[in-house]
Amino acid sequence: MATAFSPSNSVTTTTADKFIPDIWSDEIVAAYKKNLVLANLVMKMNFKGKKGDTIHIPAPTRGSASAKAAEAAVTLIAATESEVNVSINKHYEYSRLIEDIVEAQALNSLRNFYTSDAGYALAKQVDTDLVQLGRSTNGGADTNAYATGAFIGGDGTTAYVAASNNESALTDAAIRRAIQR
Repeated sequence: MATAFSPSNSVTTTTADKFIPDIWSDEIVAAYKKNLVLANLVMKMNFKGKKGDTIHIPAPTRGSASAKAAEAAVTLIAATESEVNVSINKHYEYSRLIEDIVEAQALNSLRNFYTSDAGYALAKQVDTDLVQLGRSTNGGADTNAYATGAFIGGDGTTAYVAASNNESALTDAAIRRAIQR
């Protein structure tokens, strides 16, 4: 006896999502790369063909120089290194449906605008996420945690205290101290 066909039990784009590759237009990739700001200043790792949900990045401890006297033993550095774990928990998309009639009637600038806008929107989202991630790197979970190790701009040595109004304008001396740190 034959069983009835049930479309609810069929393989769909939802159930097979992990097997469907994303295709990016070269124009969108170009606009995306052109609009990145902070993402161009951080280290990128190639994970093409890799699988997983967490990146484990080694975070070695900086060593310090030791004075060495003649014929004296050297001072060995033996630090237990740590790591930074980055969860892969974000996925963004940009979708527009352009009807066939619009594609046929519109100027090429329509497509150019949308591909450029897609690259900009995705780049802005990546940079925003990186800013938020950077703000939480000093041990805090909220978006104001970046201030826990910050210094005011006036001298670069006075600790910034959130909600205390002790911030000041950025000076050359503060920039030099930030570079030294």
